[in-house]
This record gives sequence, C-alpha cells and structure tokens, in this order.
Amino acid sequence: MLKFLDENFEEMLLVFLLSLMSLLIGVQVFMRYVMNDSLTWSEELARYCFIWATYIGVACGVKRKGHIAVEALVQRFSPFYRHIAAIVAHLLFILFAVLVLKEGYALTLKIFKFGQQSSAMGVPMGYIYMAPVVGFGLVILRLIQSIVGEIRAMRSGA
Repeated sequence: MLKFLDENFEEMLLVFLLSLMSLLIGVQVFMRYVMNDSLTWSEELARYCFIWATYIGVACGVKRKGHIAVEALVQRFSPFYRHIAAIVAHLLFILFAVLVLKEGYALTLKIFKFGQQSSAMGVPMGYIYMAPVVGFGLVILRLIQSIVGEIRAMRSGA
C-alpha cells in the first residue's frame, strides 16, 4: 500500500483535482447557457482546484524528472560526476523549496489568524494559501528520494 501511494500519490491527487475542476466548469457552462442561471461558487472552487493542482504538479514533475534541465555540460562529465552534479542540483532545489515552504507557512498562519474567507463559499483562505506549503513539502520529499537514488547509483557504479 505504501509503495502504491509513493508511486501514485501526486498523480491520483492531480486526476481528482483536474477532474473536479473540469466538472465544475462544465456544470457552470450548462447552468449559465442552458438553465439561464449561474452557480455562485463553482468558478471559485474550480480556481482553488487549479491552484492546488499547480503546486501538486510541481512535486509530480520532480518525481518524474520532468522539469527543464540544461544538460549539455553535464553530459560531458564521467558518470560519477554526473551523479555529483545531480545531487548538487537537487540540494540547490531543496534550498529553494525550503524557502518557499517557510514563507508559505508564515503567510498561511497569518491568513488563518486574520480569519480571511473566500467570497463565494466562505472557506477559510488559509486552506488555499496552504497549497504551496503542501506542494513544496512534497517537492522536498521527492528531491530527497532522488538524492538517495543518485547515491545508490554512484555506489553501484552506474
């Protein structure tokens, strides 16, 4: 079960969020143009699904090694130094992710403290501002997993 979650967590969450977002937009279009009525909350919830999907997608990209990387110089290195370069790149990304996580957490606490709520649904905005914290927390986890993989590959001589 844990292996399944490790391999599929971000993807399952993304499928759920993007499906919900598409469904909400479709229902809103139907309501507006067929029923001549409009839902007051559907656009807001779809926007929040999109925000969360964006940050979860960053973690998914890290896990799948799908982010843009310039490898022209690194490809000239020996396999050992390629692993070293990958580890250094991951560590720099972790520093950035920790900064985003720290600042996002501080902002989320402020928003919860102020009691700000969304206009249409009345949801505490802290839950929306929590998306970068969760997303970049997952990024850090996936980067640590990648570093461990690089170290194992170095030791095995790959």
